[in-house]
Amino acid sequence: MESTKVQRFKPHFLYAPLSNLFSTRVLEVSPNKVAFITGFFDKDERTVPISKITDVSVKQGLLANILGASNLSIQTSGSDETEILFRNITRARQARDLILKYIADSEK
Repeated sequence: MESTKVQRFKPHFLYAPLSNLFSTRVLEVSPNKVAFITGFFDKDERTVPISKITDVSVKQGLLANILGASNLSIQTSGSDETEILFRNITRARQARDLILKYIADSEK
């Protein structure tokens, strides 16, 4: 039953105050969609259905590797550009694996 629960991923605590002092960034992953929510006072939400996702990749530089942060990018069908780019996320590999699991479950 836990697989139907929405999981939230946030930026690394050291990068969050440096990137935007008055902005929050959250990645919500559910079995049907991935939502990227930004903003502190004005919320902006970008939603991508799980069925449209074609590629999920994680990149990590040297400093980010030491601090435990990564960049997560999501591409969709019909577009060559990255649909969602979440910089400096703490559990990027866990988020990627969860998204890939939901993609595999939706294809069954």
